[in-house]
Amino acid sequence: MQNLERKIKKNFQGIYKACGNKFYLSCGSYLIDGQNYKYDKRMLKKQNLLYHLAKENSKILEIGVYMGHSILIMLTSNPKLKITGLDIDKRFAPKAINYLKKTFTDSKLNLILGDSLKNLKKINTDYDLYHIDGDHRPIKIYKEILACIELHKKKKIKILFDDVEMMKDVEKLLFSSFEIKRSIKPKCIFRNLYVEIELNEKSIKKFKRSFFFLLLKHFIISLAPFYVKKFCRLILKIFLGEKICKIIGSFLSKKTKSNNLQKLGRKLENI
Repeated sequence: MQNLERKIKKNFQGIYKACGNKFYLSCGSYLIDGQNYKYDKRMLKKQNLLYHLAKENSKILEIGVYMGHSILIMLTSNPKLKITGLDIDKRFAPKAINYLKKTFTDSKLNLILGDSLKNLKKINTDYDLYHIDGDHRPIKIYKEILACIELHKKKKIKILFDDVEMMKDVEKLLFSSFEIKRSIKPKCIFRNLYVEIELNEKSIKKFKRSFFFLLLKHFIISLAPFYVKKFCRLILKIFLGEKICKIIGSFLSKKTKSNNLQKLGRKLENI
């Protein structure tokens, strides 16, 4: 689909105008890298995957709407889609969805604002495809997967994840817990991942049990630096003493030209 840029060009700019010609700097999407509002062809393979999946499905749930770029790709492929979007951001998502509603009049778009996990509990219908592209923290993604599984009524669920490099641990848990009937991971920047998962009670329980290990790893990674610093301070106090640490710190912060040594000196002064 080399001509995707041409197909979405007008509405890509239309969304930008509807959003006041603004976007969140450093926040990318399926179409932009987050540095400039300019179509990024380096993501063409993941764009194409989303485009083709939209043709194969008629009812889609998307977690993380932002500027509606992924929805634009899907509606360009299948203008009669029914899409429910969840997003916590009130600045761009409502404006983008309103623009897309006016442009793709045969579609049925519904935007639900607020926390994804809270709103997933309120939904009482299932979908053909679940697109998880919101909060990219692994633990949040894990919880969103479970929430989608719980509202899904069929024995096979289809999920598309965006920016899969940020959820490597979750990806491993998925493949070790479930029977994956089909998976696609395009080779491009900020890759997405499509999986078709066979659901049964045993595999769901296994996936739920794995949450403890994911949580433990997250806890260690996030808190280890704090305790390492505390341990280092304690060792210095024991072997050098608080007075000597402060003398060394004063020397480093006042007599050295290196920013790193000055920073270390200030820390020693306050040990």
